[in-house]
Amino acid sequence: MKQLTLYPGAKINIGLYVFEKRADGFHEIESIFYPVGPVNSNLVPDVLTVTVFHDKEEFCSCLSNDGNMKDKACSCLSDDGNMKDKACFCLSDDMQKVRMVELGLDYPGAPEDNICVKAYKLLDADFQLPPAMIVLEKHIPVGAGLGGGSSDGVCTLKALNELCNLKLSEAQLLEYAARLGSDCPFFVKNEPMLVTGRGEILTPLLSSPEAKDATAASASGAEASRVENALKNLMEKYTVRIVFSPDCFVSTKKAYSIVPKRKKSKNLNITCTNKPTALDNNKPSAPNKTKPETATDNNQTQAPYLPIIDLITEPVESWQGRIVNDFEAPVFNEFPQLRNVKDSLMKSGASYVSMTGSGSAIFGIFTGGQRRTEVISC
Repeated sequence: MKQLTLYPGAKINIGLYVFEKRADGFHEIESIFYPVGPVNSNLVPDVLTVTVFHDKEEFCSCLSNDGNMKDKACSCLSDDGNMKDKACFCLSDDMQKVRMVELGLDYPGAPEDNICVKAYKLLDADFQLPPAMIVLEKHIPVGAGLGGGSSDGVCTLKALNELCNLKLSEAQLLEYAARLGSDCPFFVKNEPMLVTGRGEILTPLLSSPEAKDATAASASGAEASRVENALKNLMEKYTVRIVFSPDCFVSTKKAYSIVPKRKKSKNLNITCTNKPTALDNNKPSAPNKTKPETATDNNQTQAPYLPIIDLITEPVESWQGRIVNDFEAPVFNEFPQLRNVKDSLMKSGASYVSMTGSGSAIFGIFTGGQRRTEVISC
């Protein structure tokens, strides 16, 4: 038996554009994903413990004769040994493959639909994994736009890769993550990224020393340095305050059904400066300086398209109304209380306030403070 515990974190979106649906059924997006973790933060991460067993006999023995499950899993059993609610789930009827244990915050849906189980099944189809138990203690709110579920799924991939000695490279993990979910590839590296495509094209915004040396003398290198300096300024001089409403769950599927989609015109290119980490190898185009894009697929008025990567180099105090999340207006119409949260953060002195992802969490960026990130429940 081998066991590994990881601590999945979260992310916020600095700007989020949603474009028309592609031929494969996915929407194009453009956003900056900014990681939120326990370092310099009061965020309590999820706790993911994955245990793999040498054989099915050892796997089945994780339930003792009196019905009590060993280790953390025992908390999902009642005093008489009966499983509580949906906390434990075994993928096969004869309990010979994988068990999922859900603890902490409520997780919608059946345990077999948990993204951690999907991650196991994805790798099992290619590598015939040994039996496993996955225990997820959930602290990051679900349906808040923080990417906690995607982070859980990617950490499951990473844990199984290490425990089962699969020797998957980062590029291969990115491939599996993209198959798991559109937000998942970001959590493979978990650093500030410009995210495009359906979420699988990742452009690092903090250059490695090698990349910095190679591009320092070029125009693209100078632009990359401005972006990196802007992010470092954000991390060092500002506090990010995230407010989530436990009773406000926003379905990503529902949010995509109501958001106006931008028409991606032929002359509309997304600005990138560093080399992207992408599942396709298309290099990014040069910055677009043409007339801002405003059209949507249902003729609703929408904030003009301005490349987020250009706007982020400007002072944070100039972002409001310019760096926008396309989901915000339609989601606020469905959940008016979220607009009140945004207004409250603005009145508290935030330089910039926005919803993250498809909601429902709202974050504000404040000058100064003792932490880089604060998470508050309202």
